Amino acid sequence: MKFLVPSLVLVLIFCNVSAQRFSLPQPPANGMQKILVEVNSKTGAKDTIRQGDFIKLWFRSDRKRQMEQPLVRTDFNRHTYYVESALIAITDSELVFMKRPPFMPIPIPIPLPSVDFDTVSIRNITSFRSLNRSVDGAVKGAVMMPTMSFMPEYFTTFPGMLFMMPSMQIGTTFFGDAVFRFHKMNRHNSKYSLTIGEMPADTMYYIRRRKMMSESDYEWEIERFERYTKMYTKIRRDLSDQLLDEFLGNRITSITLGGTFIPGYSKSAEDIKTRVDISDRKFFFGLSSERFISQKHRIGIEIQMNRTEKFMSVTGSTSAQISASSGMILSNFAYIKFGLGGLYSPAYKARLRLRITELDAEAERAEGDEMEQGAILSRRSFTRTKLAAEPKPYFMFGAGAVNTTLFKIKGTMSNGINSTDYSQQKFALETGMGLFTRLGKRLTYDISAKYIWSPAYTPSIGGLNSYSGFRFQVNIGYMSGSSFARMRRVLKSISTNKD
Repeated sequence: MKFLVPSLVLVLIFCNVSAQRFSLPQPPANGMQKILVEVNSKTGAKDTIRQGDFIKLWFRSDRKRQMEQPLVRTDFNRHTYYVESALIAITDSELVFMKRPPFMPIPIPIPLPSVDFDTVSIRNITSFRSLNRSVDGAVKGAVMMPTMSFMPEYFTTFPGMLFMMPSMQIGTTFFGDAVFRFHKMNRHNSKYSLTIGEMPADTMYYIRRRKMMSESDYEWEIERFERYTKMYTKIRRDLSDQLLDEFLGNRITSITLGGTFIPGYSKSAEDIKTRVDISDRKFFFGLSSERFISQKHRIGIEIQMNRTEKFMSVTGSTSAQISASSGMILSNFAYIKFGLGGLYSPAYKARLRLRITELDAEAERAEGDEMEQGAILSRRSFTRTKLAAEPKPYFMFGAGAVNTTLFKIKGTMSNGINSTDYSQQKFALETGMGLFTRLGKRLTYDISAKYIWSPAYTPSIGGLNSYSGFRFQVNIGYMSGSSFARMRRVLKSISTNKD
């Protein structure tokens, strides 16, 4: 205790001194705010990072700095540091982050203000990534949960868990880096670069007014109702166009249909206990739920059921003997789908976008003729839907379990009927390729061919040595998510404030 009070006093003094060492930049008086812009030099695409967004980055420093850096994020290079935090502020040349509170080995019920900051110069950043913390946690959890299901019991109890938890943390960290890859920069021929920009702090849409006689004399360019109708139609069309190009954060709920094909090496001799053969081509159905973690990649879970054939035998005349068998196969997987881009060529997409621009101009010129304008907008909608329906191939990998259940009923009406349950549950993996397309705003279509592997059954069941084979699957889905909610929110705000 004699060292605890002086240590606490030093920590409080350090925090008070830190508060005077750096002050956050104040918002400019013109209503603009600083933003960080990540530019892809090859495609020209730009990603906007605002204050408050969660980012992770590596940077180099010419001097040694005192920063808490976890072991799983250490590259053991001198003067190389890692930051994973919310972006507090942006200046013309630096990013500002809140420092972690000082480590206290003994909990003391005294609040310690976290008022110290870390500043990172933009020119010293070597790799960068902006991401959603909830999505990052969901991806790591989707990998950890199937892994825990087949983990030996020793590693889920004390003392094995002391070794397992750090190992799992390192594994999920590097898996997260593989899914959300860092964008390298400040190298020769770098693909990405960071710049500073500005954007309005609040207003998104406005109505231009025309100055007439003097500085204080204005006249609305068009009548109020007509102005509102045109504005609402234009904004709705713009938001609909953005909606067709946005996938990040959206969810897809699908009905899955398909068939499983079992090769000969997975089959066994006839099951004389149940007389049920599940090795033939089988139809399956189920449900799946997916979430986009980027514009191309998504994670999901699915559960599917195969109904096996039925066997029934009734023998005897006075005392009938009944023998019947049936069952089902339930498979559930957690998976990730890596998007591989689209099948449209850049020239073809450019022609479609040019055609949409031409139809917009024709629709403006045909404002007086409702029938002609409607026909033009119909052609525009078809062209825009064709652009959004670009087939997108992907590679998938998943892990889960297959539960095979067969039951047999046997007996007589006089002596009673007995039932026997034959069940086996095995860990399973799946991998394959697929093609995804979007048919309008909500409807999606996904077709895939994949291979499923599971360990051998002991003993064999239903004529199978293992549930390993090829699966052809079709997903018909309904898309929803944050982009749809944002569109409804903006349109509702315009409708509420139209006067």
